[in-house]
Amino acid sequence: MMFRFHRRLVFWNLIILLLVVLISGFNFPFSIFAVAVGFLLTMLVSYALKLRVAAPLSELFNAIQKVGDGDLQQRVPVKGDPEVAELVRATNTMFRNLGGTEKQLLESQRKVNSFVDAMTEGVMLLDAGGRITLANRAFSRMIGSGRELSGKTMLDIFRNPELESTIRSVLSGGTPRVIEIIPATGRFVEAHIAGVPNPSGGVEAAVVVFHDLTEIRKTERMRRDFVANVSHEFKTPLTAIRGYTETLLGGALQDPKIATEFLHIVERNSRHLESLVSDLLTLARLEAELPASFDTVNVKGLVDEQLAQRQSVIAERNLRVTNDCPDIELYADRSRLGTALSNLIDNAVYYNRPSGEIRVTGAQENGSFLLSIADTGEGIPSSDLQRIFERFYRVDKARSRDRGGTGLGLSIVKHAVESQGGSITVSSKLGAGSQFDIRLPIRKGD
Repeated sequence: MMFRFHRRLVFWNLIILLLVVLISGFNFPFSIFAVAVGFLLTMLVSYALKLRVAAPLSELFNAIQKVGDGDLQQRVPVKGDPEVAELVRATNTMFRNLGGTEKQLLESQRKVNSFVDAMTEGVMLLDAGGRITLANRAFSRMIGSGRELSGKTMLDIFRNPELESTIRSVLSGGTPRVIEIIPATGRFVEAHIAGVPNPSGGVEAAVVVFHDLTEIRKTERMRRDFVANVSHEFKTPLTAIRGYTETLLGGALQDPKIATEFLHIVERNSRHLESLVSDLLTLARLEAELPASFDTVNVKGLVDEQLAQRQSVIAERNLRVTNDCPDIELYADRSRLGTALSNLIDNAVYYNRPSGEIRVTGAQENGSFLLSIADTGEGIPSSDLQRIFERFYRVDKARSRDRGGTGLGLSIVKHAVESQGGSITVSSKLGAGSQFDIRLPIRKGD
């Protein structure tokens, strides 16, 4: 561009010189001198214009090209003709403003990306063609994939034609939709799909928000199972009580032997109902997540108390019991630890073999206290070990109910221990007995 500017300047100066020669009447010496002087002056003026105008404009032009390529740090030295210098100064100001605007946009984009990535819900943005332009970390975790998702379609990820057709419908201007899908991870996910309008009123993109409903569905299933189990547990003794009562009222009351036997059955089922209600209330209190009440507890003394309460049953079954807990004090919730020990010792007593053995041990390990209750009873099948802490789960339903068990004992133990920050595990072998290990953190009192 500068070369063309100089060429035109020289061209018009030469035209002017030729006109001067023509006017002067072709006076040869004068004409040669005039042309030479004019050419020299032209070159001098051209050089001066180059320094004052062309060079700054050339630098400005190069800087504008680099800014157009994305380099907003370009600055042009302010020099040359005042008008050119003012143009350069204004351009530099524009460059600075563009750089500031870019920083603001990048910062805004960073904040938006951080906000989207921090969301617990999966978020995805799709372009007008239905291809992914943005997906946050929660969505990647939801589908169990760490691969790059940009440019892919929903069919590439979910293989769900219904989801794909719903997104196409929204992109075509349809109303927002909500559908449930199950990714390859097996989780339950609810997808909320809405269009992103453009200034003309059309839809230029779609945003999809995924809500993980797995825990909600699990809770709903547990609630249904709980209601069904409670209803079943109550129905059995209530049916027995009603049946024997009706029989007594129907005339069996007149036979003292039968009446006494039936009343004992009614009493036994009433006690079972009472135990069931008591365990349900205990479990409800533990699940209410009320804070534990910590105090110093002598573990050996607490175990001795629980064993003393069952001394008659232990003697009746001829069980050998040893308490090898150290005589130390643990900072724990005495009531909850006592509840856990009560249920575990009951199981060790009632599910042990006659003339069997119960051994309670305790030791400090790696900043925690390990309390173990082992028996030489029937043992638990390995297939049941993962489920024995579930509410109403019984390994042997008939024998457990005959012995007065409610199916809630181990669930109560688990909640009583975990509410204090502890944990419980079990190991067992059929025919050789079971061992329950309670691990509690060692805390210091106030």
